[in-house]
Amino acid sequence: MIDYILLILLALEYLYFGLLGLIDPASTSALVAFTLNETISFSEFRALYSFFTFIGLLSVIAIFEKSLRLKTYFVIALLNGSFVFGRVVSILHDGMPDQLLWTIFFVDFIVFILAAWRYNALR
Repeated sequence: MIDYILLILLALEYLYFGLLGLIDPASTSALVAFTLNETISFSEFRALYSFFTFIGLLSVIAIFEKSLRLKTYFVIALLNGSFVFGRVVSILHDGMPDQLLWTIFFVDFIVFILAAWRYNALR
């Protein structure tokens, strides 16, 4: 039951933000307090958010296809673990973040912990 709930929440999160970033990268980037000013920046943003969209789709499929759950949790843990690592490096290098970045950091950390927990539980 926990996997259904968690995968539904992950699917909603990644599909929502992924599709939003694909469709309207300028407004989505404004949510995280930066602007896109070159064609390449729009392309990079859409490429990253297409990955989020595919993770959301993978989460939806894993709700129904039990054999994909382990791989889904691995990919999500890897993604969020790398985000957490990068944000820690940024804190050490760039100084203490503001409230928005702390919020993003904790969301990434919580998703990493949950995905790693479910990955280890299903192995």
